[in-house]
Amino acid sequence: MLFLRPQIALQAALYALLGSLLSHPSGPQWTLTTLLALLALMAIVSFGFVINDAVDLELDRINKPGRWLPAGHLSRTGALVLATLLVAVVFALALLLPVMLQLFALGNLLLTAAYSLWLKRTVLWGNATIAYLNSSVLLYGALLAEGPTFAVGCVALSSLLYSLSQEVLYTVEDYAGDAHMGIVTTAVYFGPPQTLTLVQGLLLAALFSTLMPLVFQIATHCYLLLLVVCVWLPLLVWIMPHLRHVEAAGIAQACRAVKWVRVSSLVPFLSLALC
Repeated sequence: MLFLRPQIALQAALYALLGSLLSHPSGPQWTLTTLLALLALMAIVSFGFVINDAVDLELDRINKPGRWLPAGHLSRTGALVLATLLVAVVFALALLLPVMLQLFALGNLLLTAAYSLWLKRTVLWGNATIAYLNSSVLLYGALLAEGPTFAVGCVALSSLLYSLSQEVLYTVEDYAGDAHMGIVTTAVYFGPPQTLTLVQGLLLAALFSTLMPLVFQIATHCYLLLLVVCVWLPLLVWIMPHLRHVEAAGIAQACRAVKWVRVSSLVPFLSLALC
């Protein structure tokens, strides 16, 4: 079950609900359509991890030997069968959704597959693909309510920039294995020091983008306080110091930290809809 990354799938569903709340304070109507849409989203996220692990088996033997496939807990054939079942689930659920949600779900499913099969081993394109997929969840959720709004757009932009910095950082963490296998990722192409500089720039851009709701006066002082506590301070005090030097332990710590901040950022963004 953990192979499907249910915690990440649940996180995606929470971001979709955030998009709904930013679209309308009452959020989505809790109908069968909403439930099916969230289940389809979670299946897409799980599919992405399964197909990615199947494609990256040989690489993970070097970079992440503790994962299910390289550790021998599941075969590549088993993973591909599971991925096929998840695709069937997504298609079955999508056919029961309104047209816009249907197109959104199927489009993201195809893009998720394209990332693992082709785009992951490119310079920035693969990183940008995942950043789009992560941020698009907010727009997907908004379609469950009144549709995209300016507030949804602001949060989606911040999510896009933050996700892009996160994905680029992961290429630094995987640099040794990728270079050994002859895979040209962003970190392999630019080199780890230059890539870390890029990550810092993207993180700063993400931080400044979180001020847009204040600039356009759609946020309260509550949002600013929560933003500082849940996003700005952790990034500037916890993450940024680890990005000054290319050290495996520091990069691993930064990768763990950006995952936590992605979750904690839900708090100030949620205040945009509730405060």
